[in-house]
Amino acid sequence: MGVFRNIIKSEDGSILGMVMIFFLVLTIIGTAFLSMAAQEGKLSMRNVQRTQALASAESGINIGLWRLNHGPDSQGTFSNGSMSVTYDSVAQILTSTGTSVSVSKTVSVELWRDHPFNHIVAYKTQLDTSNYTLNHLKGRGIKHFDPLPQAIMDYYDTTGIGNYHHDGDTAFSALIDTGIHYIKGNVWMKSGSSLIGTLVVTGGIKFTGTVSVQAQQMPESSLYYPAIVVGDTAETDISGTPLLKVRGAVFSTGYVNFKGDTLTGPIVANKVVLKAGVVITDYGDEKYYKYPPGFLGPDIYDWEKYIKKGSWASSN
Repeated sequence: MGVFRNIIKSEDGSILGMVMIFFLVLTIIGTAFLSMAAQEGKLSMRNVQRTQALASAESGINIGLWRLNHGPDSQGTFSNGSMSVTYDSVAQILTSTGTSVSVSKTVSVELWRDHPFNHIVAYKTQLDTSNYTLNHLKGRGIKHFDPLPQAIMDYYDTTGIGNYHHDGDTAFSALIDTGIHYIKGNVWMKSGSSLIGTLVVTGGIKFTGTVSVQAQQMPESSLYYPAIVVGDTAETDISGTPLLKVRGAVFSTGYVNFKGDTLTGPIVANKVVLKAGVVITDYGDEKYYKYPPGFLGPDIYDWEKYIKKGSWASSN
């Protein structure tokens, strides 16, 4: 009987020990869960801050782009409590860093400037389209620009890259030698005249009858010279008849009046009149839409800026 009581006493001690161990395990597990919950809360808050910081950075890009398109380039650099934005006007990189508490996210985009030669028709002060047909690639339609680009006339003279120089008013009535023709005066392109090259005219130019002008591609380049450049004075004119065919860019500082037949564009002029069933088409080809040589660079004009496709980058 005494032995039995000793066994019970021994088991009582064992049960107490087991209970204490059980509570210890529960305490450890509870502490671990509490620690995990606290870490989970911190991670969750960190993720929220990352999201907020990225949203602020993206907002900075949108605000910066708006400021650039509604004021000088210097407005592209600014900051407030949640974002800091800088614009590199040389590289055309807009960078925005958003901050939320201790977390920051940085987003950068490369921009490009739209320009008149991106469009099939670009004008500054007046557009009259009383009777015409227009066919162009998406995003290449008619658009207003102020200012228009400035032609560097000397670039096309024989002292530059020009092949032929003509002093005084000049008339053509047959096949013209291939190349760049610089005419210091007015030009009359009579029926039967045609040119593969560029007409650069300081005065005005008039087309009558069946006439064709086709621009040349620059050697070892994807760029094309313009087909027609008119504009050494504030108001110079181009007047075309229903049998005129032009393939290549047309530029004038003054008034362009085309009655047909088929023009490829881009047409860039202060005033543009399209009538008498003229057909303006790019034939689904972008080759003439590139900024041509012989004009002041597009980077000096405050034309509208856009984000280049695929240029978005994020870090941190």
